[in-house]
Amino acid sequence: MLVCEHARVSTVDELLRGVGARRLRLRTAGSGDREISGPVFVHGDPVVVENGPDGKGSCRGGIALLIGAVPHGPAARAAVAALTTAGAAAAVIRTSPEREHASAALTRDCDEAGVALLELTEDVPWLEIAGQIRDVLATTAGTPRWGTVALGGAADLSALADMIAATVGGAVAIEDQHERVLAYSSLAGQPTDEVRRSSILGRKVPDLPYNPNSYERLLRSSSVVRFAGVAPTLLPRLAVAVRAEGELLGSLWAIDAEGALSAGARDALQRAANLTAVHLVRARQARDAEQRHRTRALVDMLGGTMSPQACRAQLGAGPSATAAVVGFGVEDPECSPLSAPARLAQAVQSYFEVHHHSALCGVVDDRAYAVLAEPRPGGELTGLIRWTSANASVALGVAVRAGIGHGDGGWTTLPRARRDADRALRAVSADPSSGPVATCADVADLVVLQELAAEPNEVLAAPVPAVAAMLDHDRRFGTHYARTVHAVLAHGPGGGSAASLLMVHPTTLRYRLRRAEELFGLDLDDPDARLVTWLQLRLRDTSP
Repeated sequence: MLVCEHARVSTVDELLRGVGARRLRLRTAGSGDREISGPVFVHGDPVVVENGPDGKGSCRGGIALLIGAVPHGPAARAAVAALTTAGAAAAVIRTSPEREHASAALTRDCDEAGVALLELTEDVPWLEIAGQIRDVLATTAGTPRWGTVALGGAADLSALADMIAATVGGAVAIEDQHERVLAYSSLAGQPTDEVRRSSILGRKVPDLPYNPNSYERLLRSSSVVRFAGVAPTLLPRLAVAVRAEGELLGSLWAIDAEGALSAGARDALQRAANLTAVHLVRARQARDAEQRHRTRALVDMLGGTMSPQACRAQLGAGPSATAAVVGFGVEDPECSPLSAPARLAQAVQSYFEVHHHSALCGVVDDRAYAVLAEPRPGGELTGLIRWTSANASVALGVAVRAGIGHGDGGWTTLPRARRDADRALRAVSADPSSGPVATCADVADLVVLQELAAEPNEVLAAPVPAVAAMLDHDRRFGTHYARTVHAVLAHGPGGGSAASLLMVHPTTLRYRLRRAEELFGLDLDDPDARLVTWLQLRLRDTSP
């Protein structure tokens, strides 16, 4: 399926001047002022438009390439009807003296339907003329139209794959340098096989035993390489590496089902590799520009300079949604060059998209972050982060850890949420037993101990959640849980000295201690929790 791309409005006459009268001529008189705007597509491929002006899925302004024999009779009328339905403004044919009768009939049908018919007057490859038409449309002066898509986008690569498949004569796939499928042709009638189907469904080449040797052979060659098939799951293929200034960008693969593709097909595939390189470079530039925009927005969010309204709009969040900041890291960054922050951010972004959860991901201060809208506090966010981290770990081949900070005060507290995410990430990175994903509250004791060495006065100023809850309960209800816990921690677990100091029976002391653990989540069996609790109670002079 080809998704329409609308760039700049031009006219047929402007297109003819741009391409050259020796290469294209107009067969339908009086249609030179007809507006055209792209896309350039192969007739017969399903065409769908995104964000069309009439909302009806038309592709107004498109230019169809009628590759193959010129249709005549009922086939010609059906072709013109299909072009009209698709909203095509023009069509291009390649004719010859023996086809002139059919061409004349098609010209009359196009003229009656209001479709400009252009004829190729030079023996140039379809790929070349398609690229030239696109370049002319991209540079012709005019005003942008709806639904503009950057050259080199996914739809653009799909159109290119169709064009290459039509020219070469076999189904085509475009892969990146990591064997991921970027685009594939969808022309009817071209043979396919199980490996191609699996590649398309998984968007990645299946892990097959002969892949390493095949790709090594391909990358060593500067020309088209032929690979024999392994019946019945793998048909023969022609392939060529795609490079730009010596850098490997990916590869082109065309199925040669009968082993009958000619030397002309090899030449066409070689030329197509050069054109594909241009598209991949432009696609990379577009992605880089988008990522720079996302990073700027992320910096503004985490720095507190973006308004709450703009933050919510950036993520499409409702007015009642709260914010969460997630910091991501890997278990051993020194041994994981492939899991650099940028690649880690890209990986988690893709998994959030799979889960249909709006997130803004990027790298700030050499760390991968994500800002998410949380529809309900205490919802399924932590589970989503665990799922994302686990999948990213598999994709990157290294354990991914995450710290979560909640913007409890709304979208204005994102800088504080970021600090909490950083603190939680440091804790889970230092202590694998605490789990790969945690909030700051989950690992509060460990966070305090880590930061105590660096900044003791500031760290101990804010009590951990369990201690804070206990102090608040004592203030509100006049209880003495803090004094009881402090006394037990200060005078040992036996309880005798602590009971005498508090002037209570040892049974009462044990009851209070058990209730404190139940009410406030104290874990006095944990040595870290005991130490942190004692330090924070000691600083608040809760001794009896």
